[in-house]
Amino acid sequence: MTRNDVLKNFAQRAKRRLVGRDKTFCAKIKVINNDDEDFRSKVEFLLSQEDIVTNPVHFLMDDKILKNMSEEGKERYLLSTLDKYNRLKSQMEHDDHKGNYFCL
Repeated sequence: MTRNDVLKNFAQRAKRRLVGRDKTFCAKIKVINNDDEDFRSKVEFLLSQEDIVTNPVHFLMDDKILKNMSEEGKERYLLSTLDKYNRLKSQMEHDDHKGNYFCL
């Protein structure tokens, strides 16, 4: 199953849950570690691109990890990757703005 199939399947199941055709699941909370240097370097690379990156999630997710997961595991992995990306992105943008001072 490719990443696009996983994302498509995830979206379809979410839509079915919204319409009430599928049962809802209890949410599990997991603390995400932000010390992953490989992931951080990928995010820095994405943010440094001049062109528009159309699918950053595809670039950030690891096929080896994704291949051995159940459908629910794939959903959790996707959501945790998105959360981790958003957190690192906002942290990097905050750090960039924090050091910029304007002199007149």
